[in-house]
Amino acid sequence: MSAARTRWRRPRYPAWMRAAAALVAVAALAGCGAVAGARALVGLAPAPAKPGWTSVTLAAAADANADSALAVDIVLVKDKAMLESLSAMSAAKYFGARENLQRTFPEALTVLAVEITPGQQIRLDAKRFAKERAWAALVFANYAAPGEHRLRLLLDNAGYVLQLNAQEFSASDIKPGSAR
Repeated sequence: MSAARTRWRRPRYPAWMRAAAALVAVAALAGCGAVAGARALVGLAPAPAKPGWTSVTLAAAADANADSALAVDIVLVKDKAMLESLSAMSAAKYFGARENLQRTFPEALTVLAVEITPGQQIRLDAKRFAKERAWAALVFANYAAPGEHRLRLLLDNAGYVLQLNAQEFSASDIKPGSAR
């Protein structure tokens, strides 16, 4: 006598139950960050970018910084936690901590340091920053006057002109095809 084999049959669920289960699974994965991890694996997640700037020009007014030389740092931030920290710092606090930050976190930021005198104009070409990848770019100007003296530059612009005035500075983006 041979024992009859019974086959196990998987129960069939209606289509609406299968769709609901799929939605619950996707929602659970999205909540735990698995979707973001999967997007990163296939190259769809946000990533540091190279600056698209062809140049950055610094132009100091004749009366910039009470007629004194002015230190300006363009900081390419390569770490998100460092970006949060630097975005909250004033220029005075940044310049006080700059050396320690560079020594402690050498891979987290790249600093393009420039010293400019009143009436001077300096053009930094793309060679200075073209190979770098960053989450953001911040500019700090070490004015004698109190204030934040910090700007954020977009990485996807063609370039910038930083106008350093008596007690503050501003950034103007260069439009593609414009003569600067």
